Amino acid sequence: MTIAIITGTRPEIIKMYPIMKLFDSRAIDYKYIHTGQHYDYNLFLKFIEEFEIRKPDICISADISNPVNQVANFMERIGFVINEIHPSLVLVEGDTNSVLAGALAALKSNIPIAHIESGLRSNDWKTVEEHNRKIVDHISDILFSPTDDSTKNLQKEHVHGDIHTVGNTVIDAINLCLAKEGTYSNKNTNTNVTLESLGIDHLDGDHEFILVTMHRSENVDDINILRQVIMALSDSNLRYIFPMHPHTLKRIQEYGLSNHIGKGIKIIEPVGYSDFLRLLRKCKFVISDSGGVQEEITSPQINKRSLVLRDCTERPESVESGHSVLCKIEHKTILEQIKILEMNSSKGMTSVMSPYGSGDAAVKIAEILEKKYS
Repeated sequence: MTIAIITGTRPEIIKMYPIMKLFDSRAIDYKYIHTGQHYDYNLFLKFIEEFEIRKPDICISADISNPVNQVANFMERIGFVINEIHPSLVLVEGDTNSVLAGALAALKSNIPIAHIESGLRSNDWKTVEEHNRKIVDHISDILFSPTDDSTKNLQKEHVHGDIHTVGNTVIDAINLCLAKEGTYSNKNTNTNVTLESLGIDHLDGDHEFILVTMHRSENVDDINILRQVIMALSDSNLRYIFPMHPHTLKRIQEYGLSNHIGKGIKIIEPVGYSDFLRLLRKCKFVISDSGGVQEEITSPQINKRSLVLRDCTERPESVESGHSVLCKIEHKTILEQIKILEMNSSKGMTSVMSPYGSGDAAVKIAEILEKKYS
């Protein structure tokens, strides 16, 4: 059995990390293909090195912004690689253009497809991710669903593949990274070293800032939406740390919004995953449009609230657990929601089990694949 693992973006690397570590420990043969959909060093090689997983066997350079050309390019080049290595299975995770192209290339090459994180639905057809995840789910032979809700979505749509509810590997990744951090902390008792290395040395203690992330195209490519968010953060007069995605920074500069960024907003470069988890654990709460953050904050080791800059979400479990609050992106509403979360931040979250599992998703996935393809 040889498995072709395909990633293209930072979240895919994070969520594939526990699986690749497990495959290595069990001597499961795989070839690692990376498309370069996130071609910035900080969003790619930094994570490969940090997770101590092997570098991709095949890298596809793809500095292409047009989505049609991007998917076509990925599909052609992944198809060539698949026909060269003849894998028993193609394994993809998530809902990006890389995932869509990899799955389509496998389908046309008569190679079985396994889709990790299947069954997520926002029911918002305006988003690219919704197109991608639905198509990939319906052409996959094995569907690894993270929750019962996702499994029900797949059953309602009568997908042809076998469905397995396994949890989300992001919880596995958090457990692995924080275990490594614990080993490090035993050797170095200066717990603020990471924040200081990021230039964040003005914090007197925990929970002195709000963490912000924003990267979704429908948000950052709209000047009005981007302005509403920046103005709301600035007008709140609170302290923010904003690890900014290169695309978001580019849009802020193009739209001439740099002068609207208040003094309380500290913009830093994208950080490694362990650094990001430390910021998550140290912040009061999070403001984000990220799907991954909605999952990460439910980990018992994180357990934070997030203001989600979206009208809908494909991760309703995080809303139902009380971790995420959906927020209409307009200046007044964002300010009101920030004030509510600020008032409640001192109360903390009741510790509950994450709806995305306990951190054994990678083990379940590996066992199912070994049983079916060994």
